[in-house]
Amino acid sequence: MPTIADIAPGVAMLPGDFLPRANFYEEGGYCATDVPSGVTRNRAGTRMIALTADFLLGLRRAIVDECGPAAETVFKSCGRKWGVLFGKRFDKEMSEYYGQPLRDFQMSMFNACLVEAFSHNGFGKLTLDWSQQHQGLILIELREAIMASLVKQAERPADAMVAGILGGFFSHITGEDLDGVQTACPMRGGDTSRFIVGLKERLAPVEAWVENGKTHEEIVAELGTLRG
Repeated sequence: MPTIADIAPGVAMLPGDFLPRANFYEEGGYCATDVPSGVTRNRAGTRMIALTADFLLGLRRAIVDECGPAAETVFKSCGRKWGVLFGKRFDKEMSEYYGQPLRDFQMSMFNACLVEAFSHNGFGKLTLDWSQQHQGLILIELREAIMASLVKQAERPADAMVAGILGGFFSHITGEDLDGVQTACPMRGGDTSRFIVGLKERLAPVEAWVENGKTHEEIVAELGTLRG
């Protein structure tokens, strides 16, 4: 069975059997709140914070008003930094809870855990597509994406921060310097939010293609014709 190490060339697979445990994200056990202190922690003891839709929209408006055309770059940069930290925490929590290094997880287990992580942290319903792995690309669909589901009108795809998160997350997981780009968004007529993760140089032309109206499928096909 393939493991997560298979998407990170040069990473040695460690021996050992997988030790099954209950779902880390199981409802009722994933997080608990200490009422006197007002602190919520997840199963691993990590402190959690809940943000309202009004707060998120207010934050987005403030950054757009303050940064203007550079706002998307700011969102993506912030997302990337958080994504690296998210990757480190996900790696640590999953490895400790299941008693096996994350890079030894079977792909089905890695997928299931990451889907649960996105859902329980409010980012949306994640689907990973590894069919273009041989091209060095990870295709991602995110239904009810955090900003696309809140923003009612936007000139550009609304989830630049999520694109940054995905790039940062998979950079940590694979040990490669990866980027994430959003290629479809409900705000621009898409049925859902779609992203591509790959090497920065490989994805360099994608944002311009999105601006020129290319669909997600057309972009994936075009990337398949490029070398590197």
